[in-house]
Amino acid sequence: MQAFHIHYRNSQGTLMRILTAASRRGIDTPYVHAVPSGYAYSVTLLLDVNPKQTGQLCRDWRAIVDVVNVRAGAAETDNAGSSLWFAPHPPASVNAPPAAARSAIA
Repeated sequence: MQAFHIHYRNSQGTLMRILTAASRRGIDTPYVHAVPSGYAYSVTLLLDVNPKQTGQLCRDWRAIVDVVNVRAGAAETDNAGSSLWFAPHPPASVNAPPAAARSAIA
C-alpha cells in the first residue's frame, strides 16, 4: 500500500479530477480523506499500486492546474506489519447495554 498526500486549491471539480486519475486506471481507493489545510485543501489516498503506476499518478496529479503539491510515501504500519489505516474495531455488541437494561428500555 502506498499513501499519497495531495494539496490543492478547492476550485470546482479539482477533487474529482484527482480521484478520477486513479479510477480511470481501475485502481481501488480503499481510503480517501479530504480536509481543509490552511489556504488550500489536502487529500490523503491509500492505494495499492506498483512503481510505474505511482509515477503515472503523480504526473497526472501534477498536471492538474489547482494541485499545489503531491507527495507519495509508504503507508503507516504497526509492529505486526498491519496497516494502521484499517485498524480493527470492536464488535458492536461490546458497546451495547446489558440485557437487563435493554429489556427496561423496551
